[in-house]
Amino acid sequence: MSTRAELEAALAKAEADWRRTNEQLDKTQAERARANEEWVKANAERRSAAADRRSVAADRRKGDANRRNIVADRRHAATVRDQANADWDQALAARREARAIWDQARAVLDQLDRAERKP
Repeated sequence: MSTRAELEAALAKAEADWRRTNEQLDKTQAERARANEEWVKANAERRSAAADRRSVAADRRKGDANRRNIVADRRHAATVRDQANADWDQALAARREARAIWDQARAVLDQLDRAERKP
């Protein structure tokens, strides 16, 4: 009976791990969505800023005409987006691994159930 208890404990732990990784995946998905929104916003600002720079009255000597800040903002948004995508990929891999472990534990417990039912 200790084998059954150990298998059931392993199954419960695997399921808890899967639930935890699923919650982590949901959090990273939300972070990924926010990063994508910021990236889209930075690119939209880039398009409007390009038109502002080409205007006749644009003066590069003014502080608000500094193109380096605009480029830095875009790069930062792209970096944050790339990091969010990488975190999401890792969370997805962790969830898949937890699911595989849960499936293995379930299969072993089912096999034990079938073996106990045989006369």
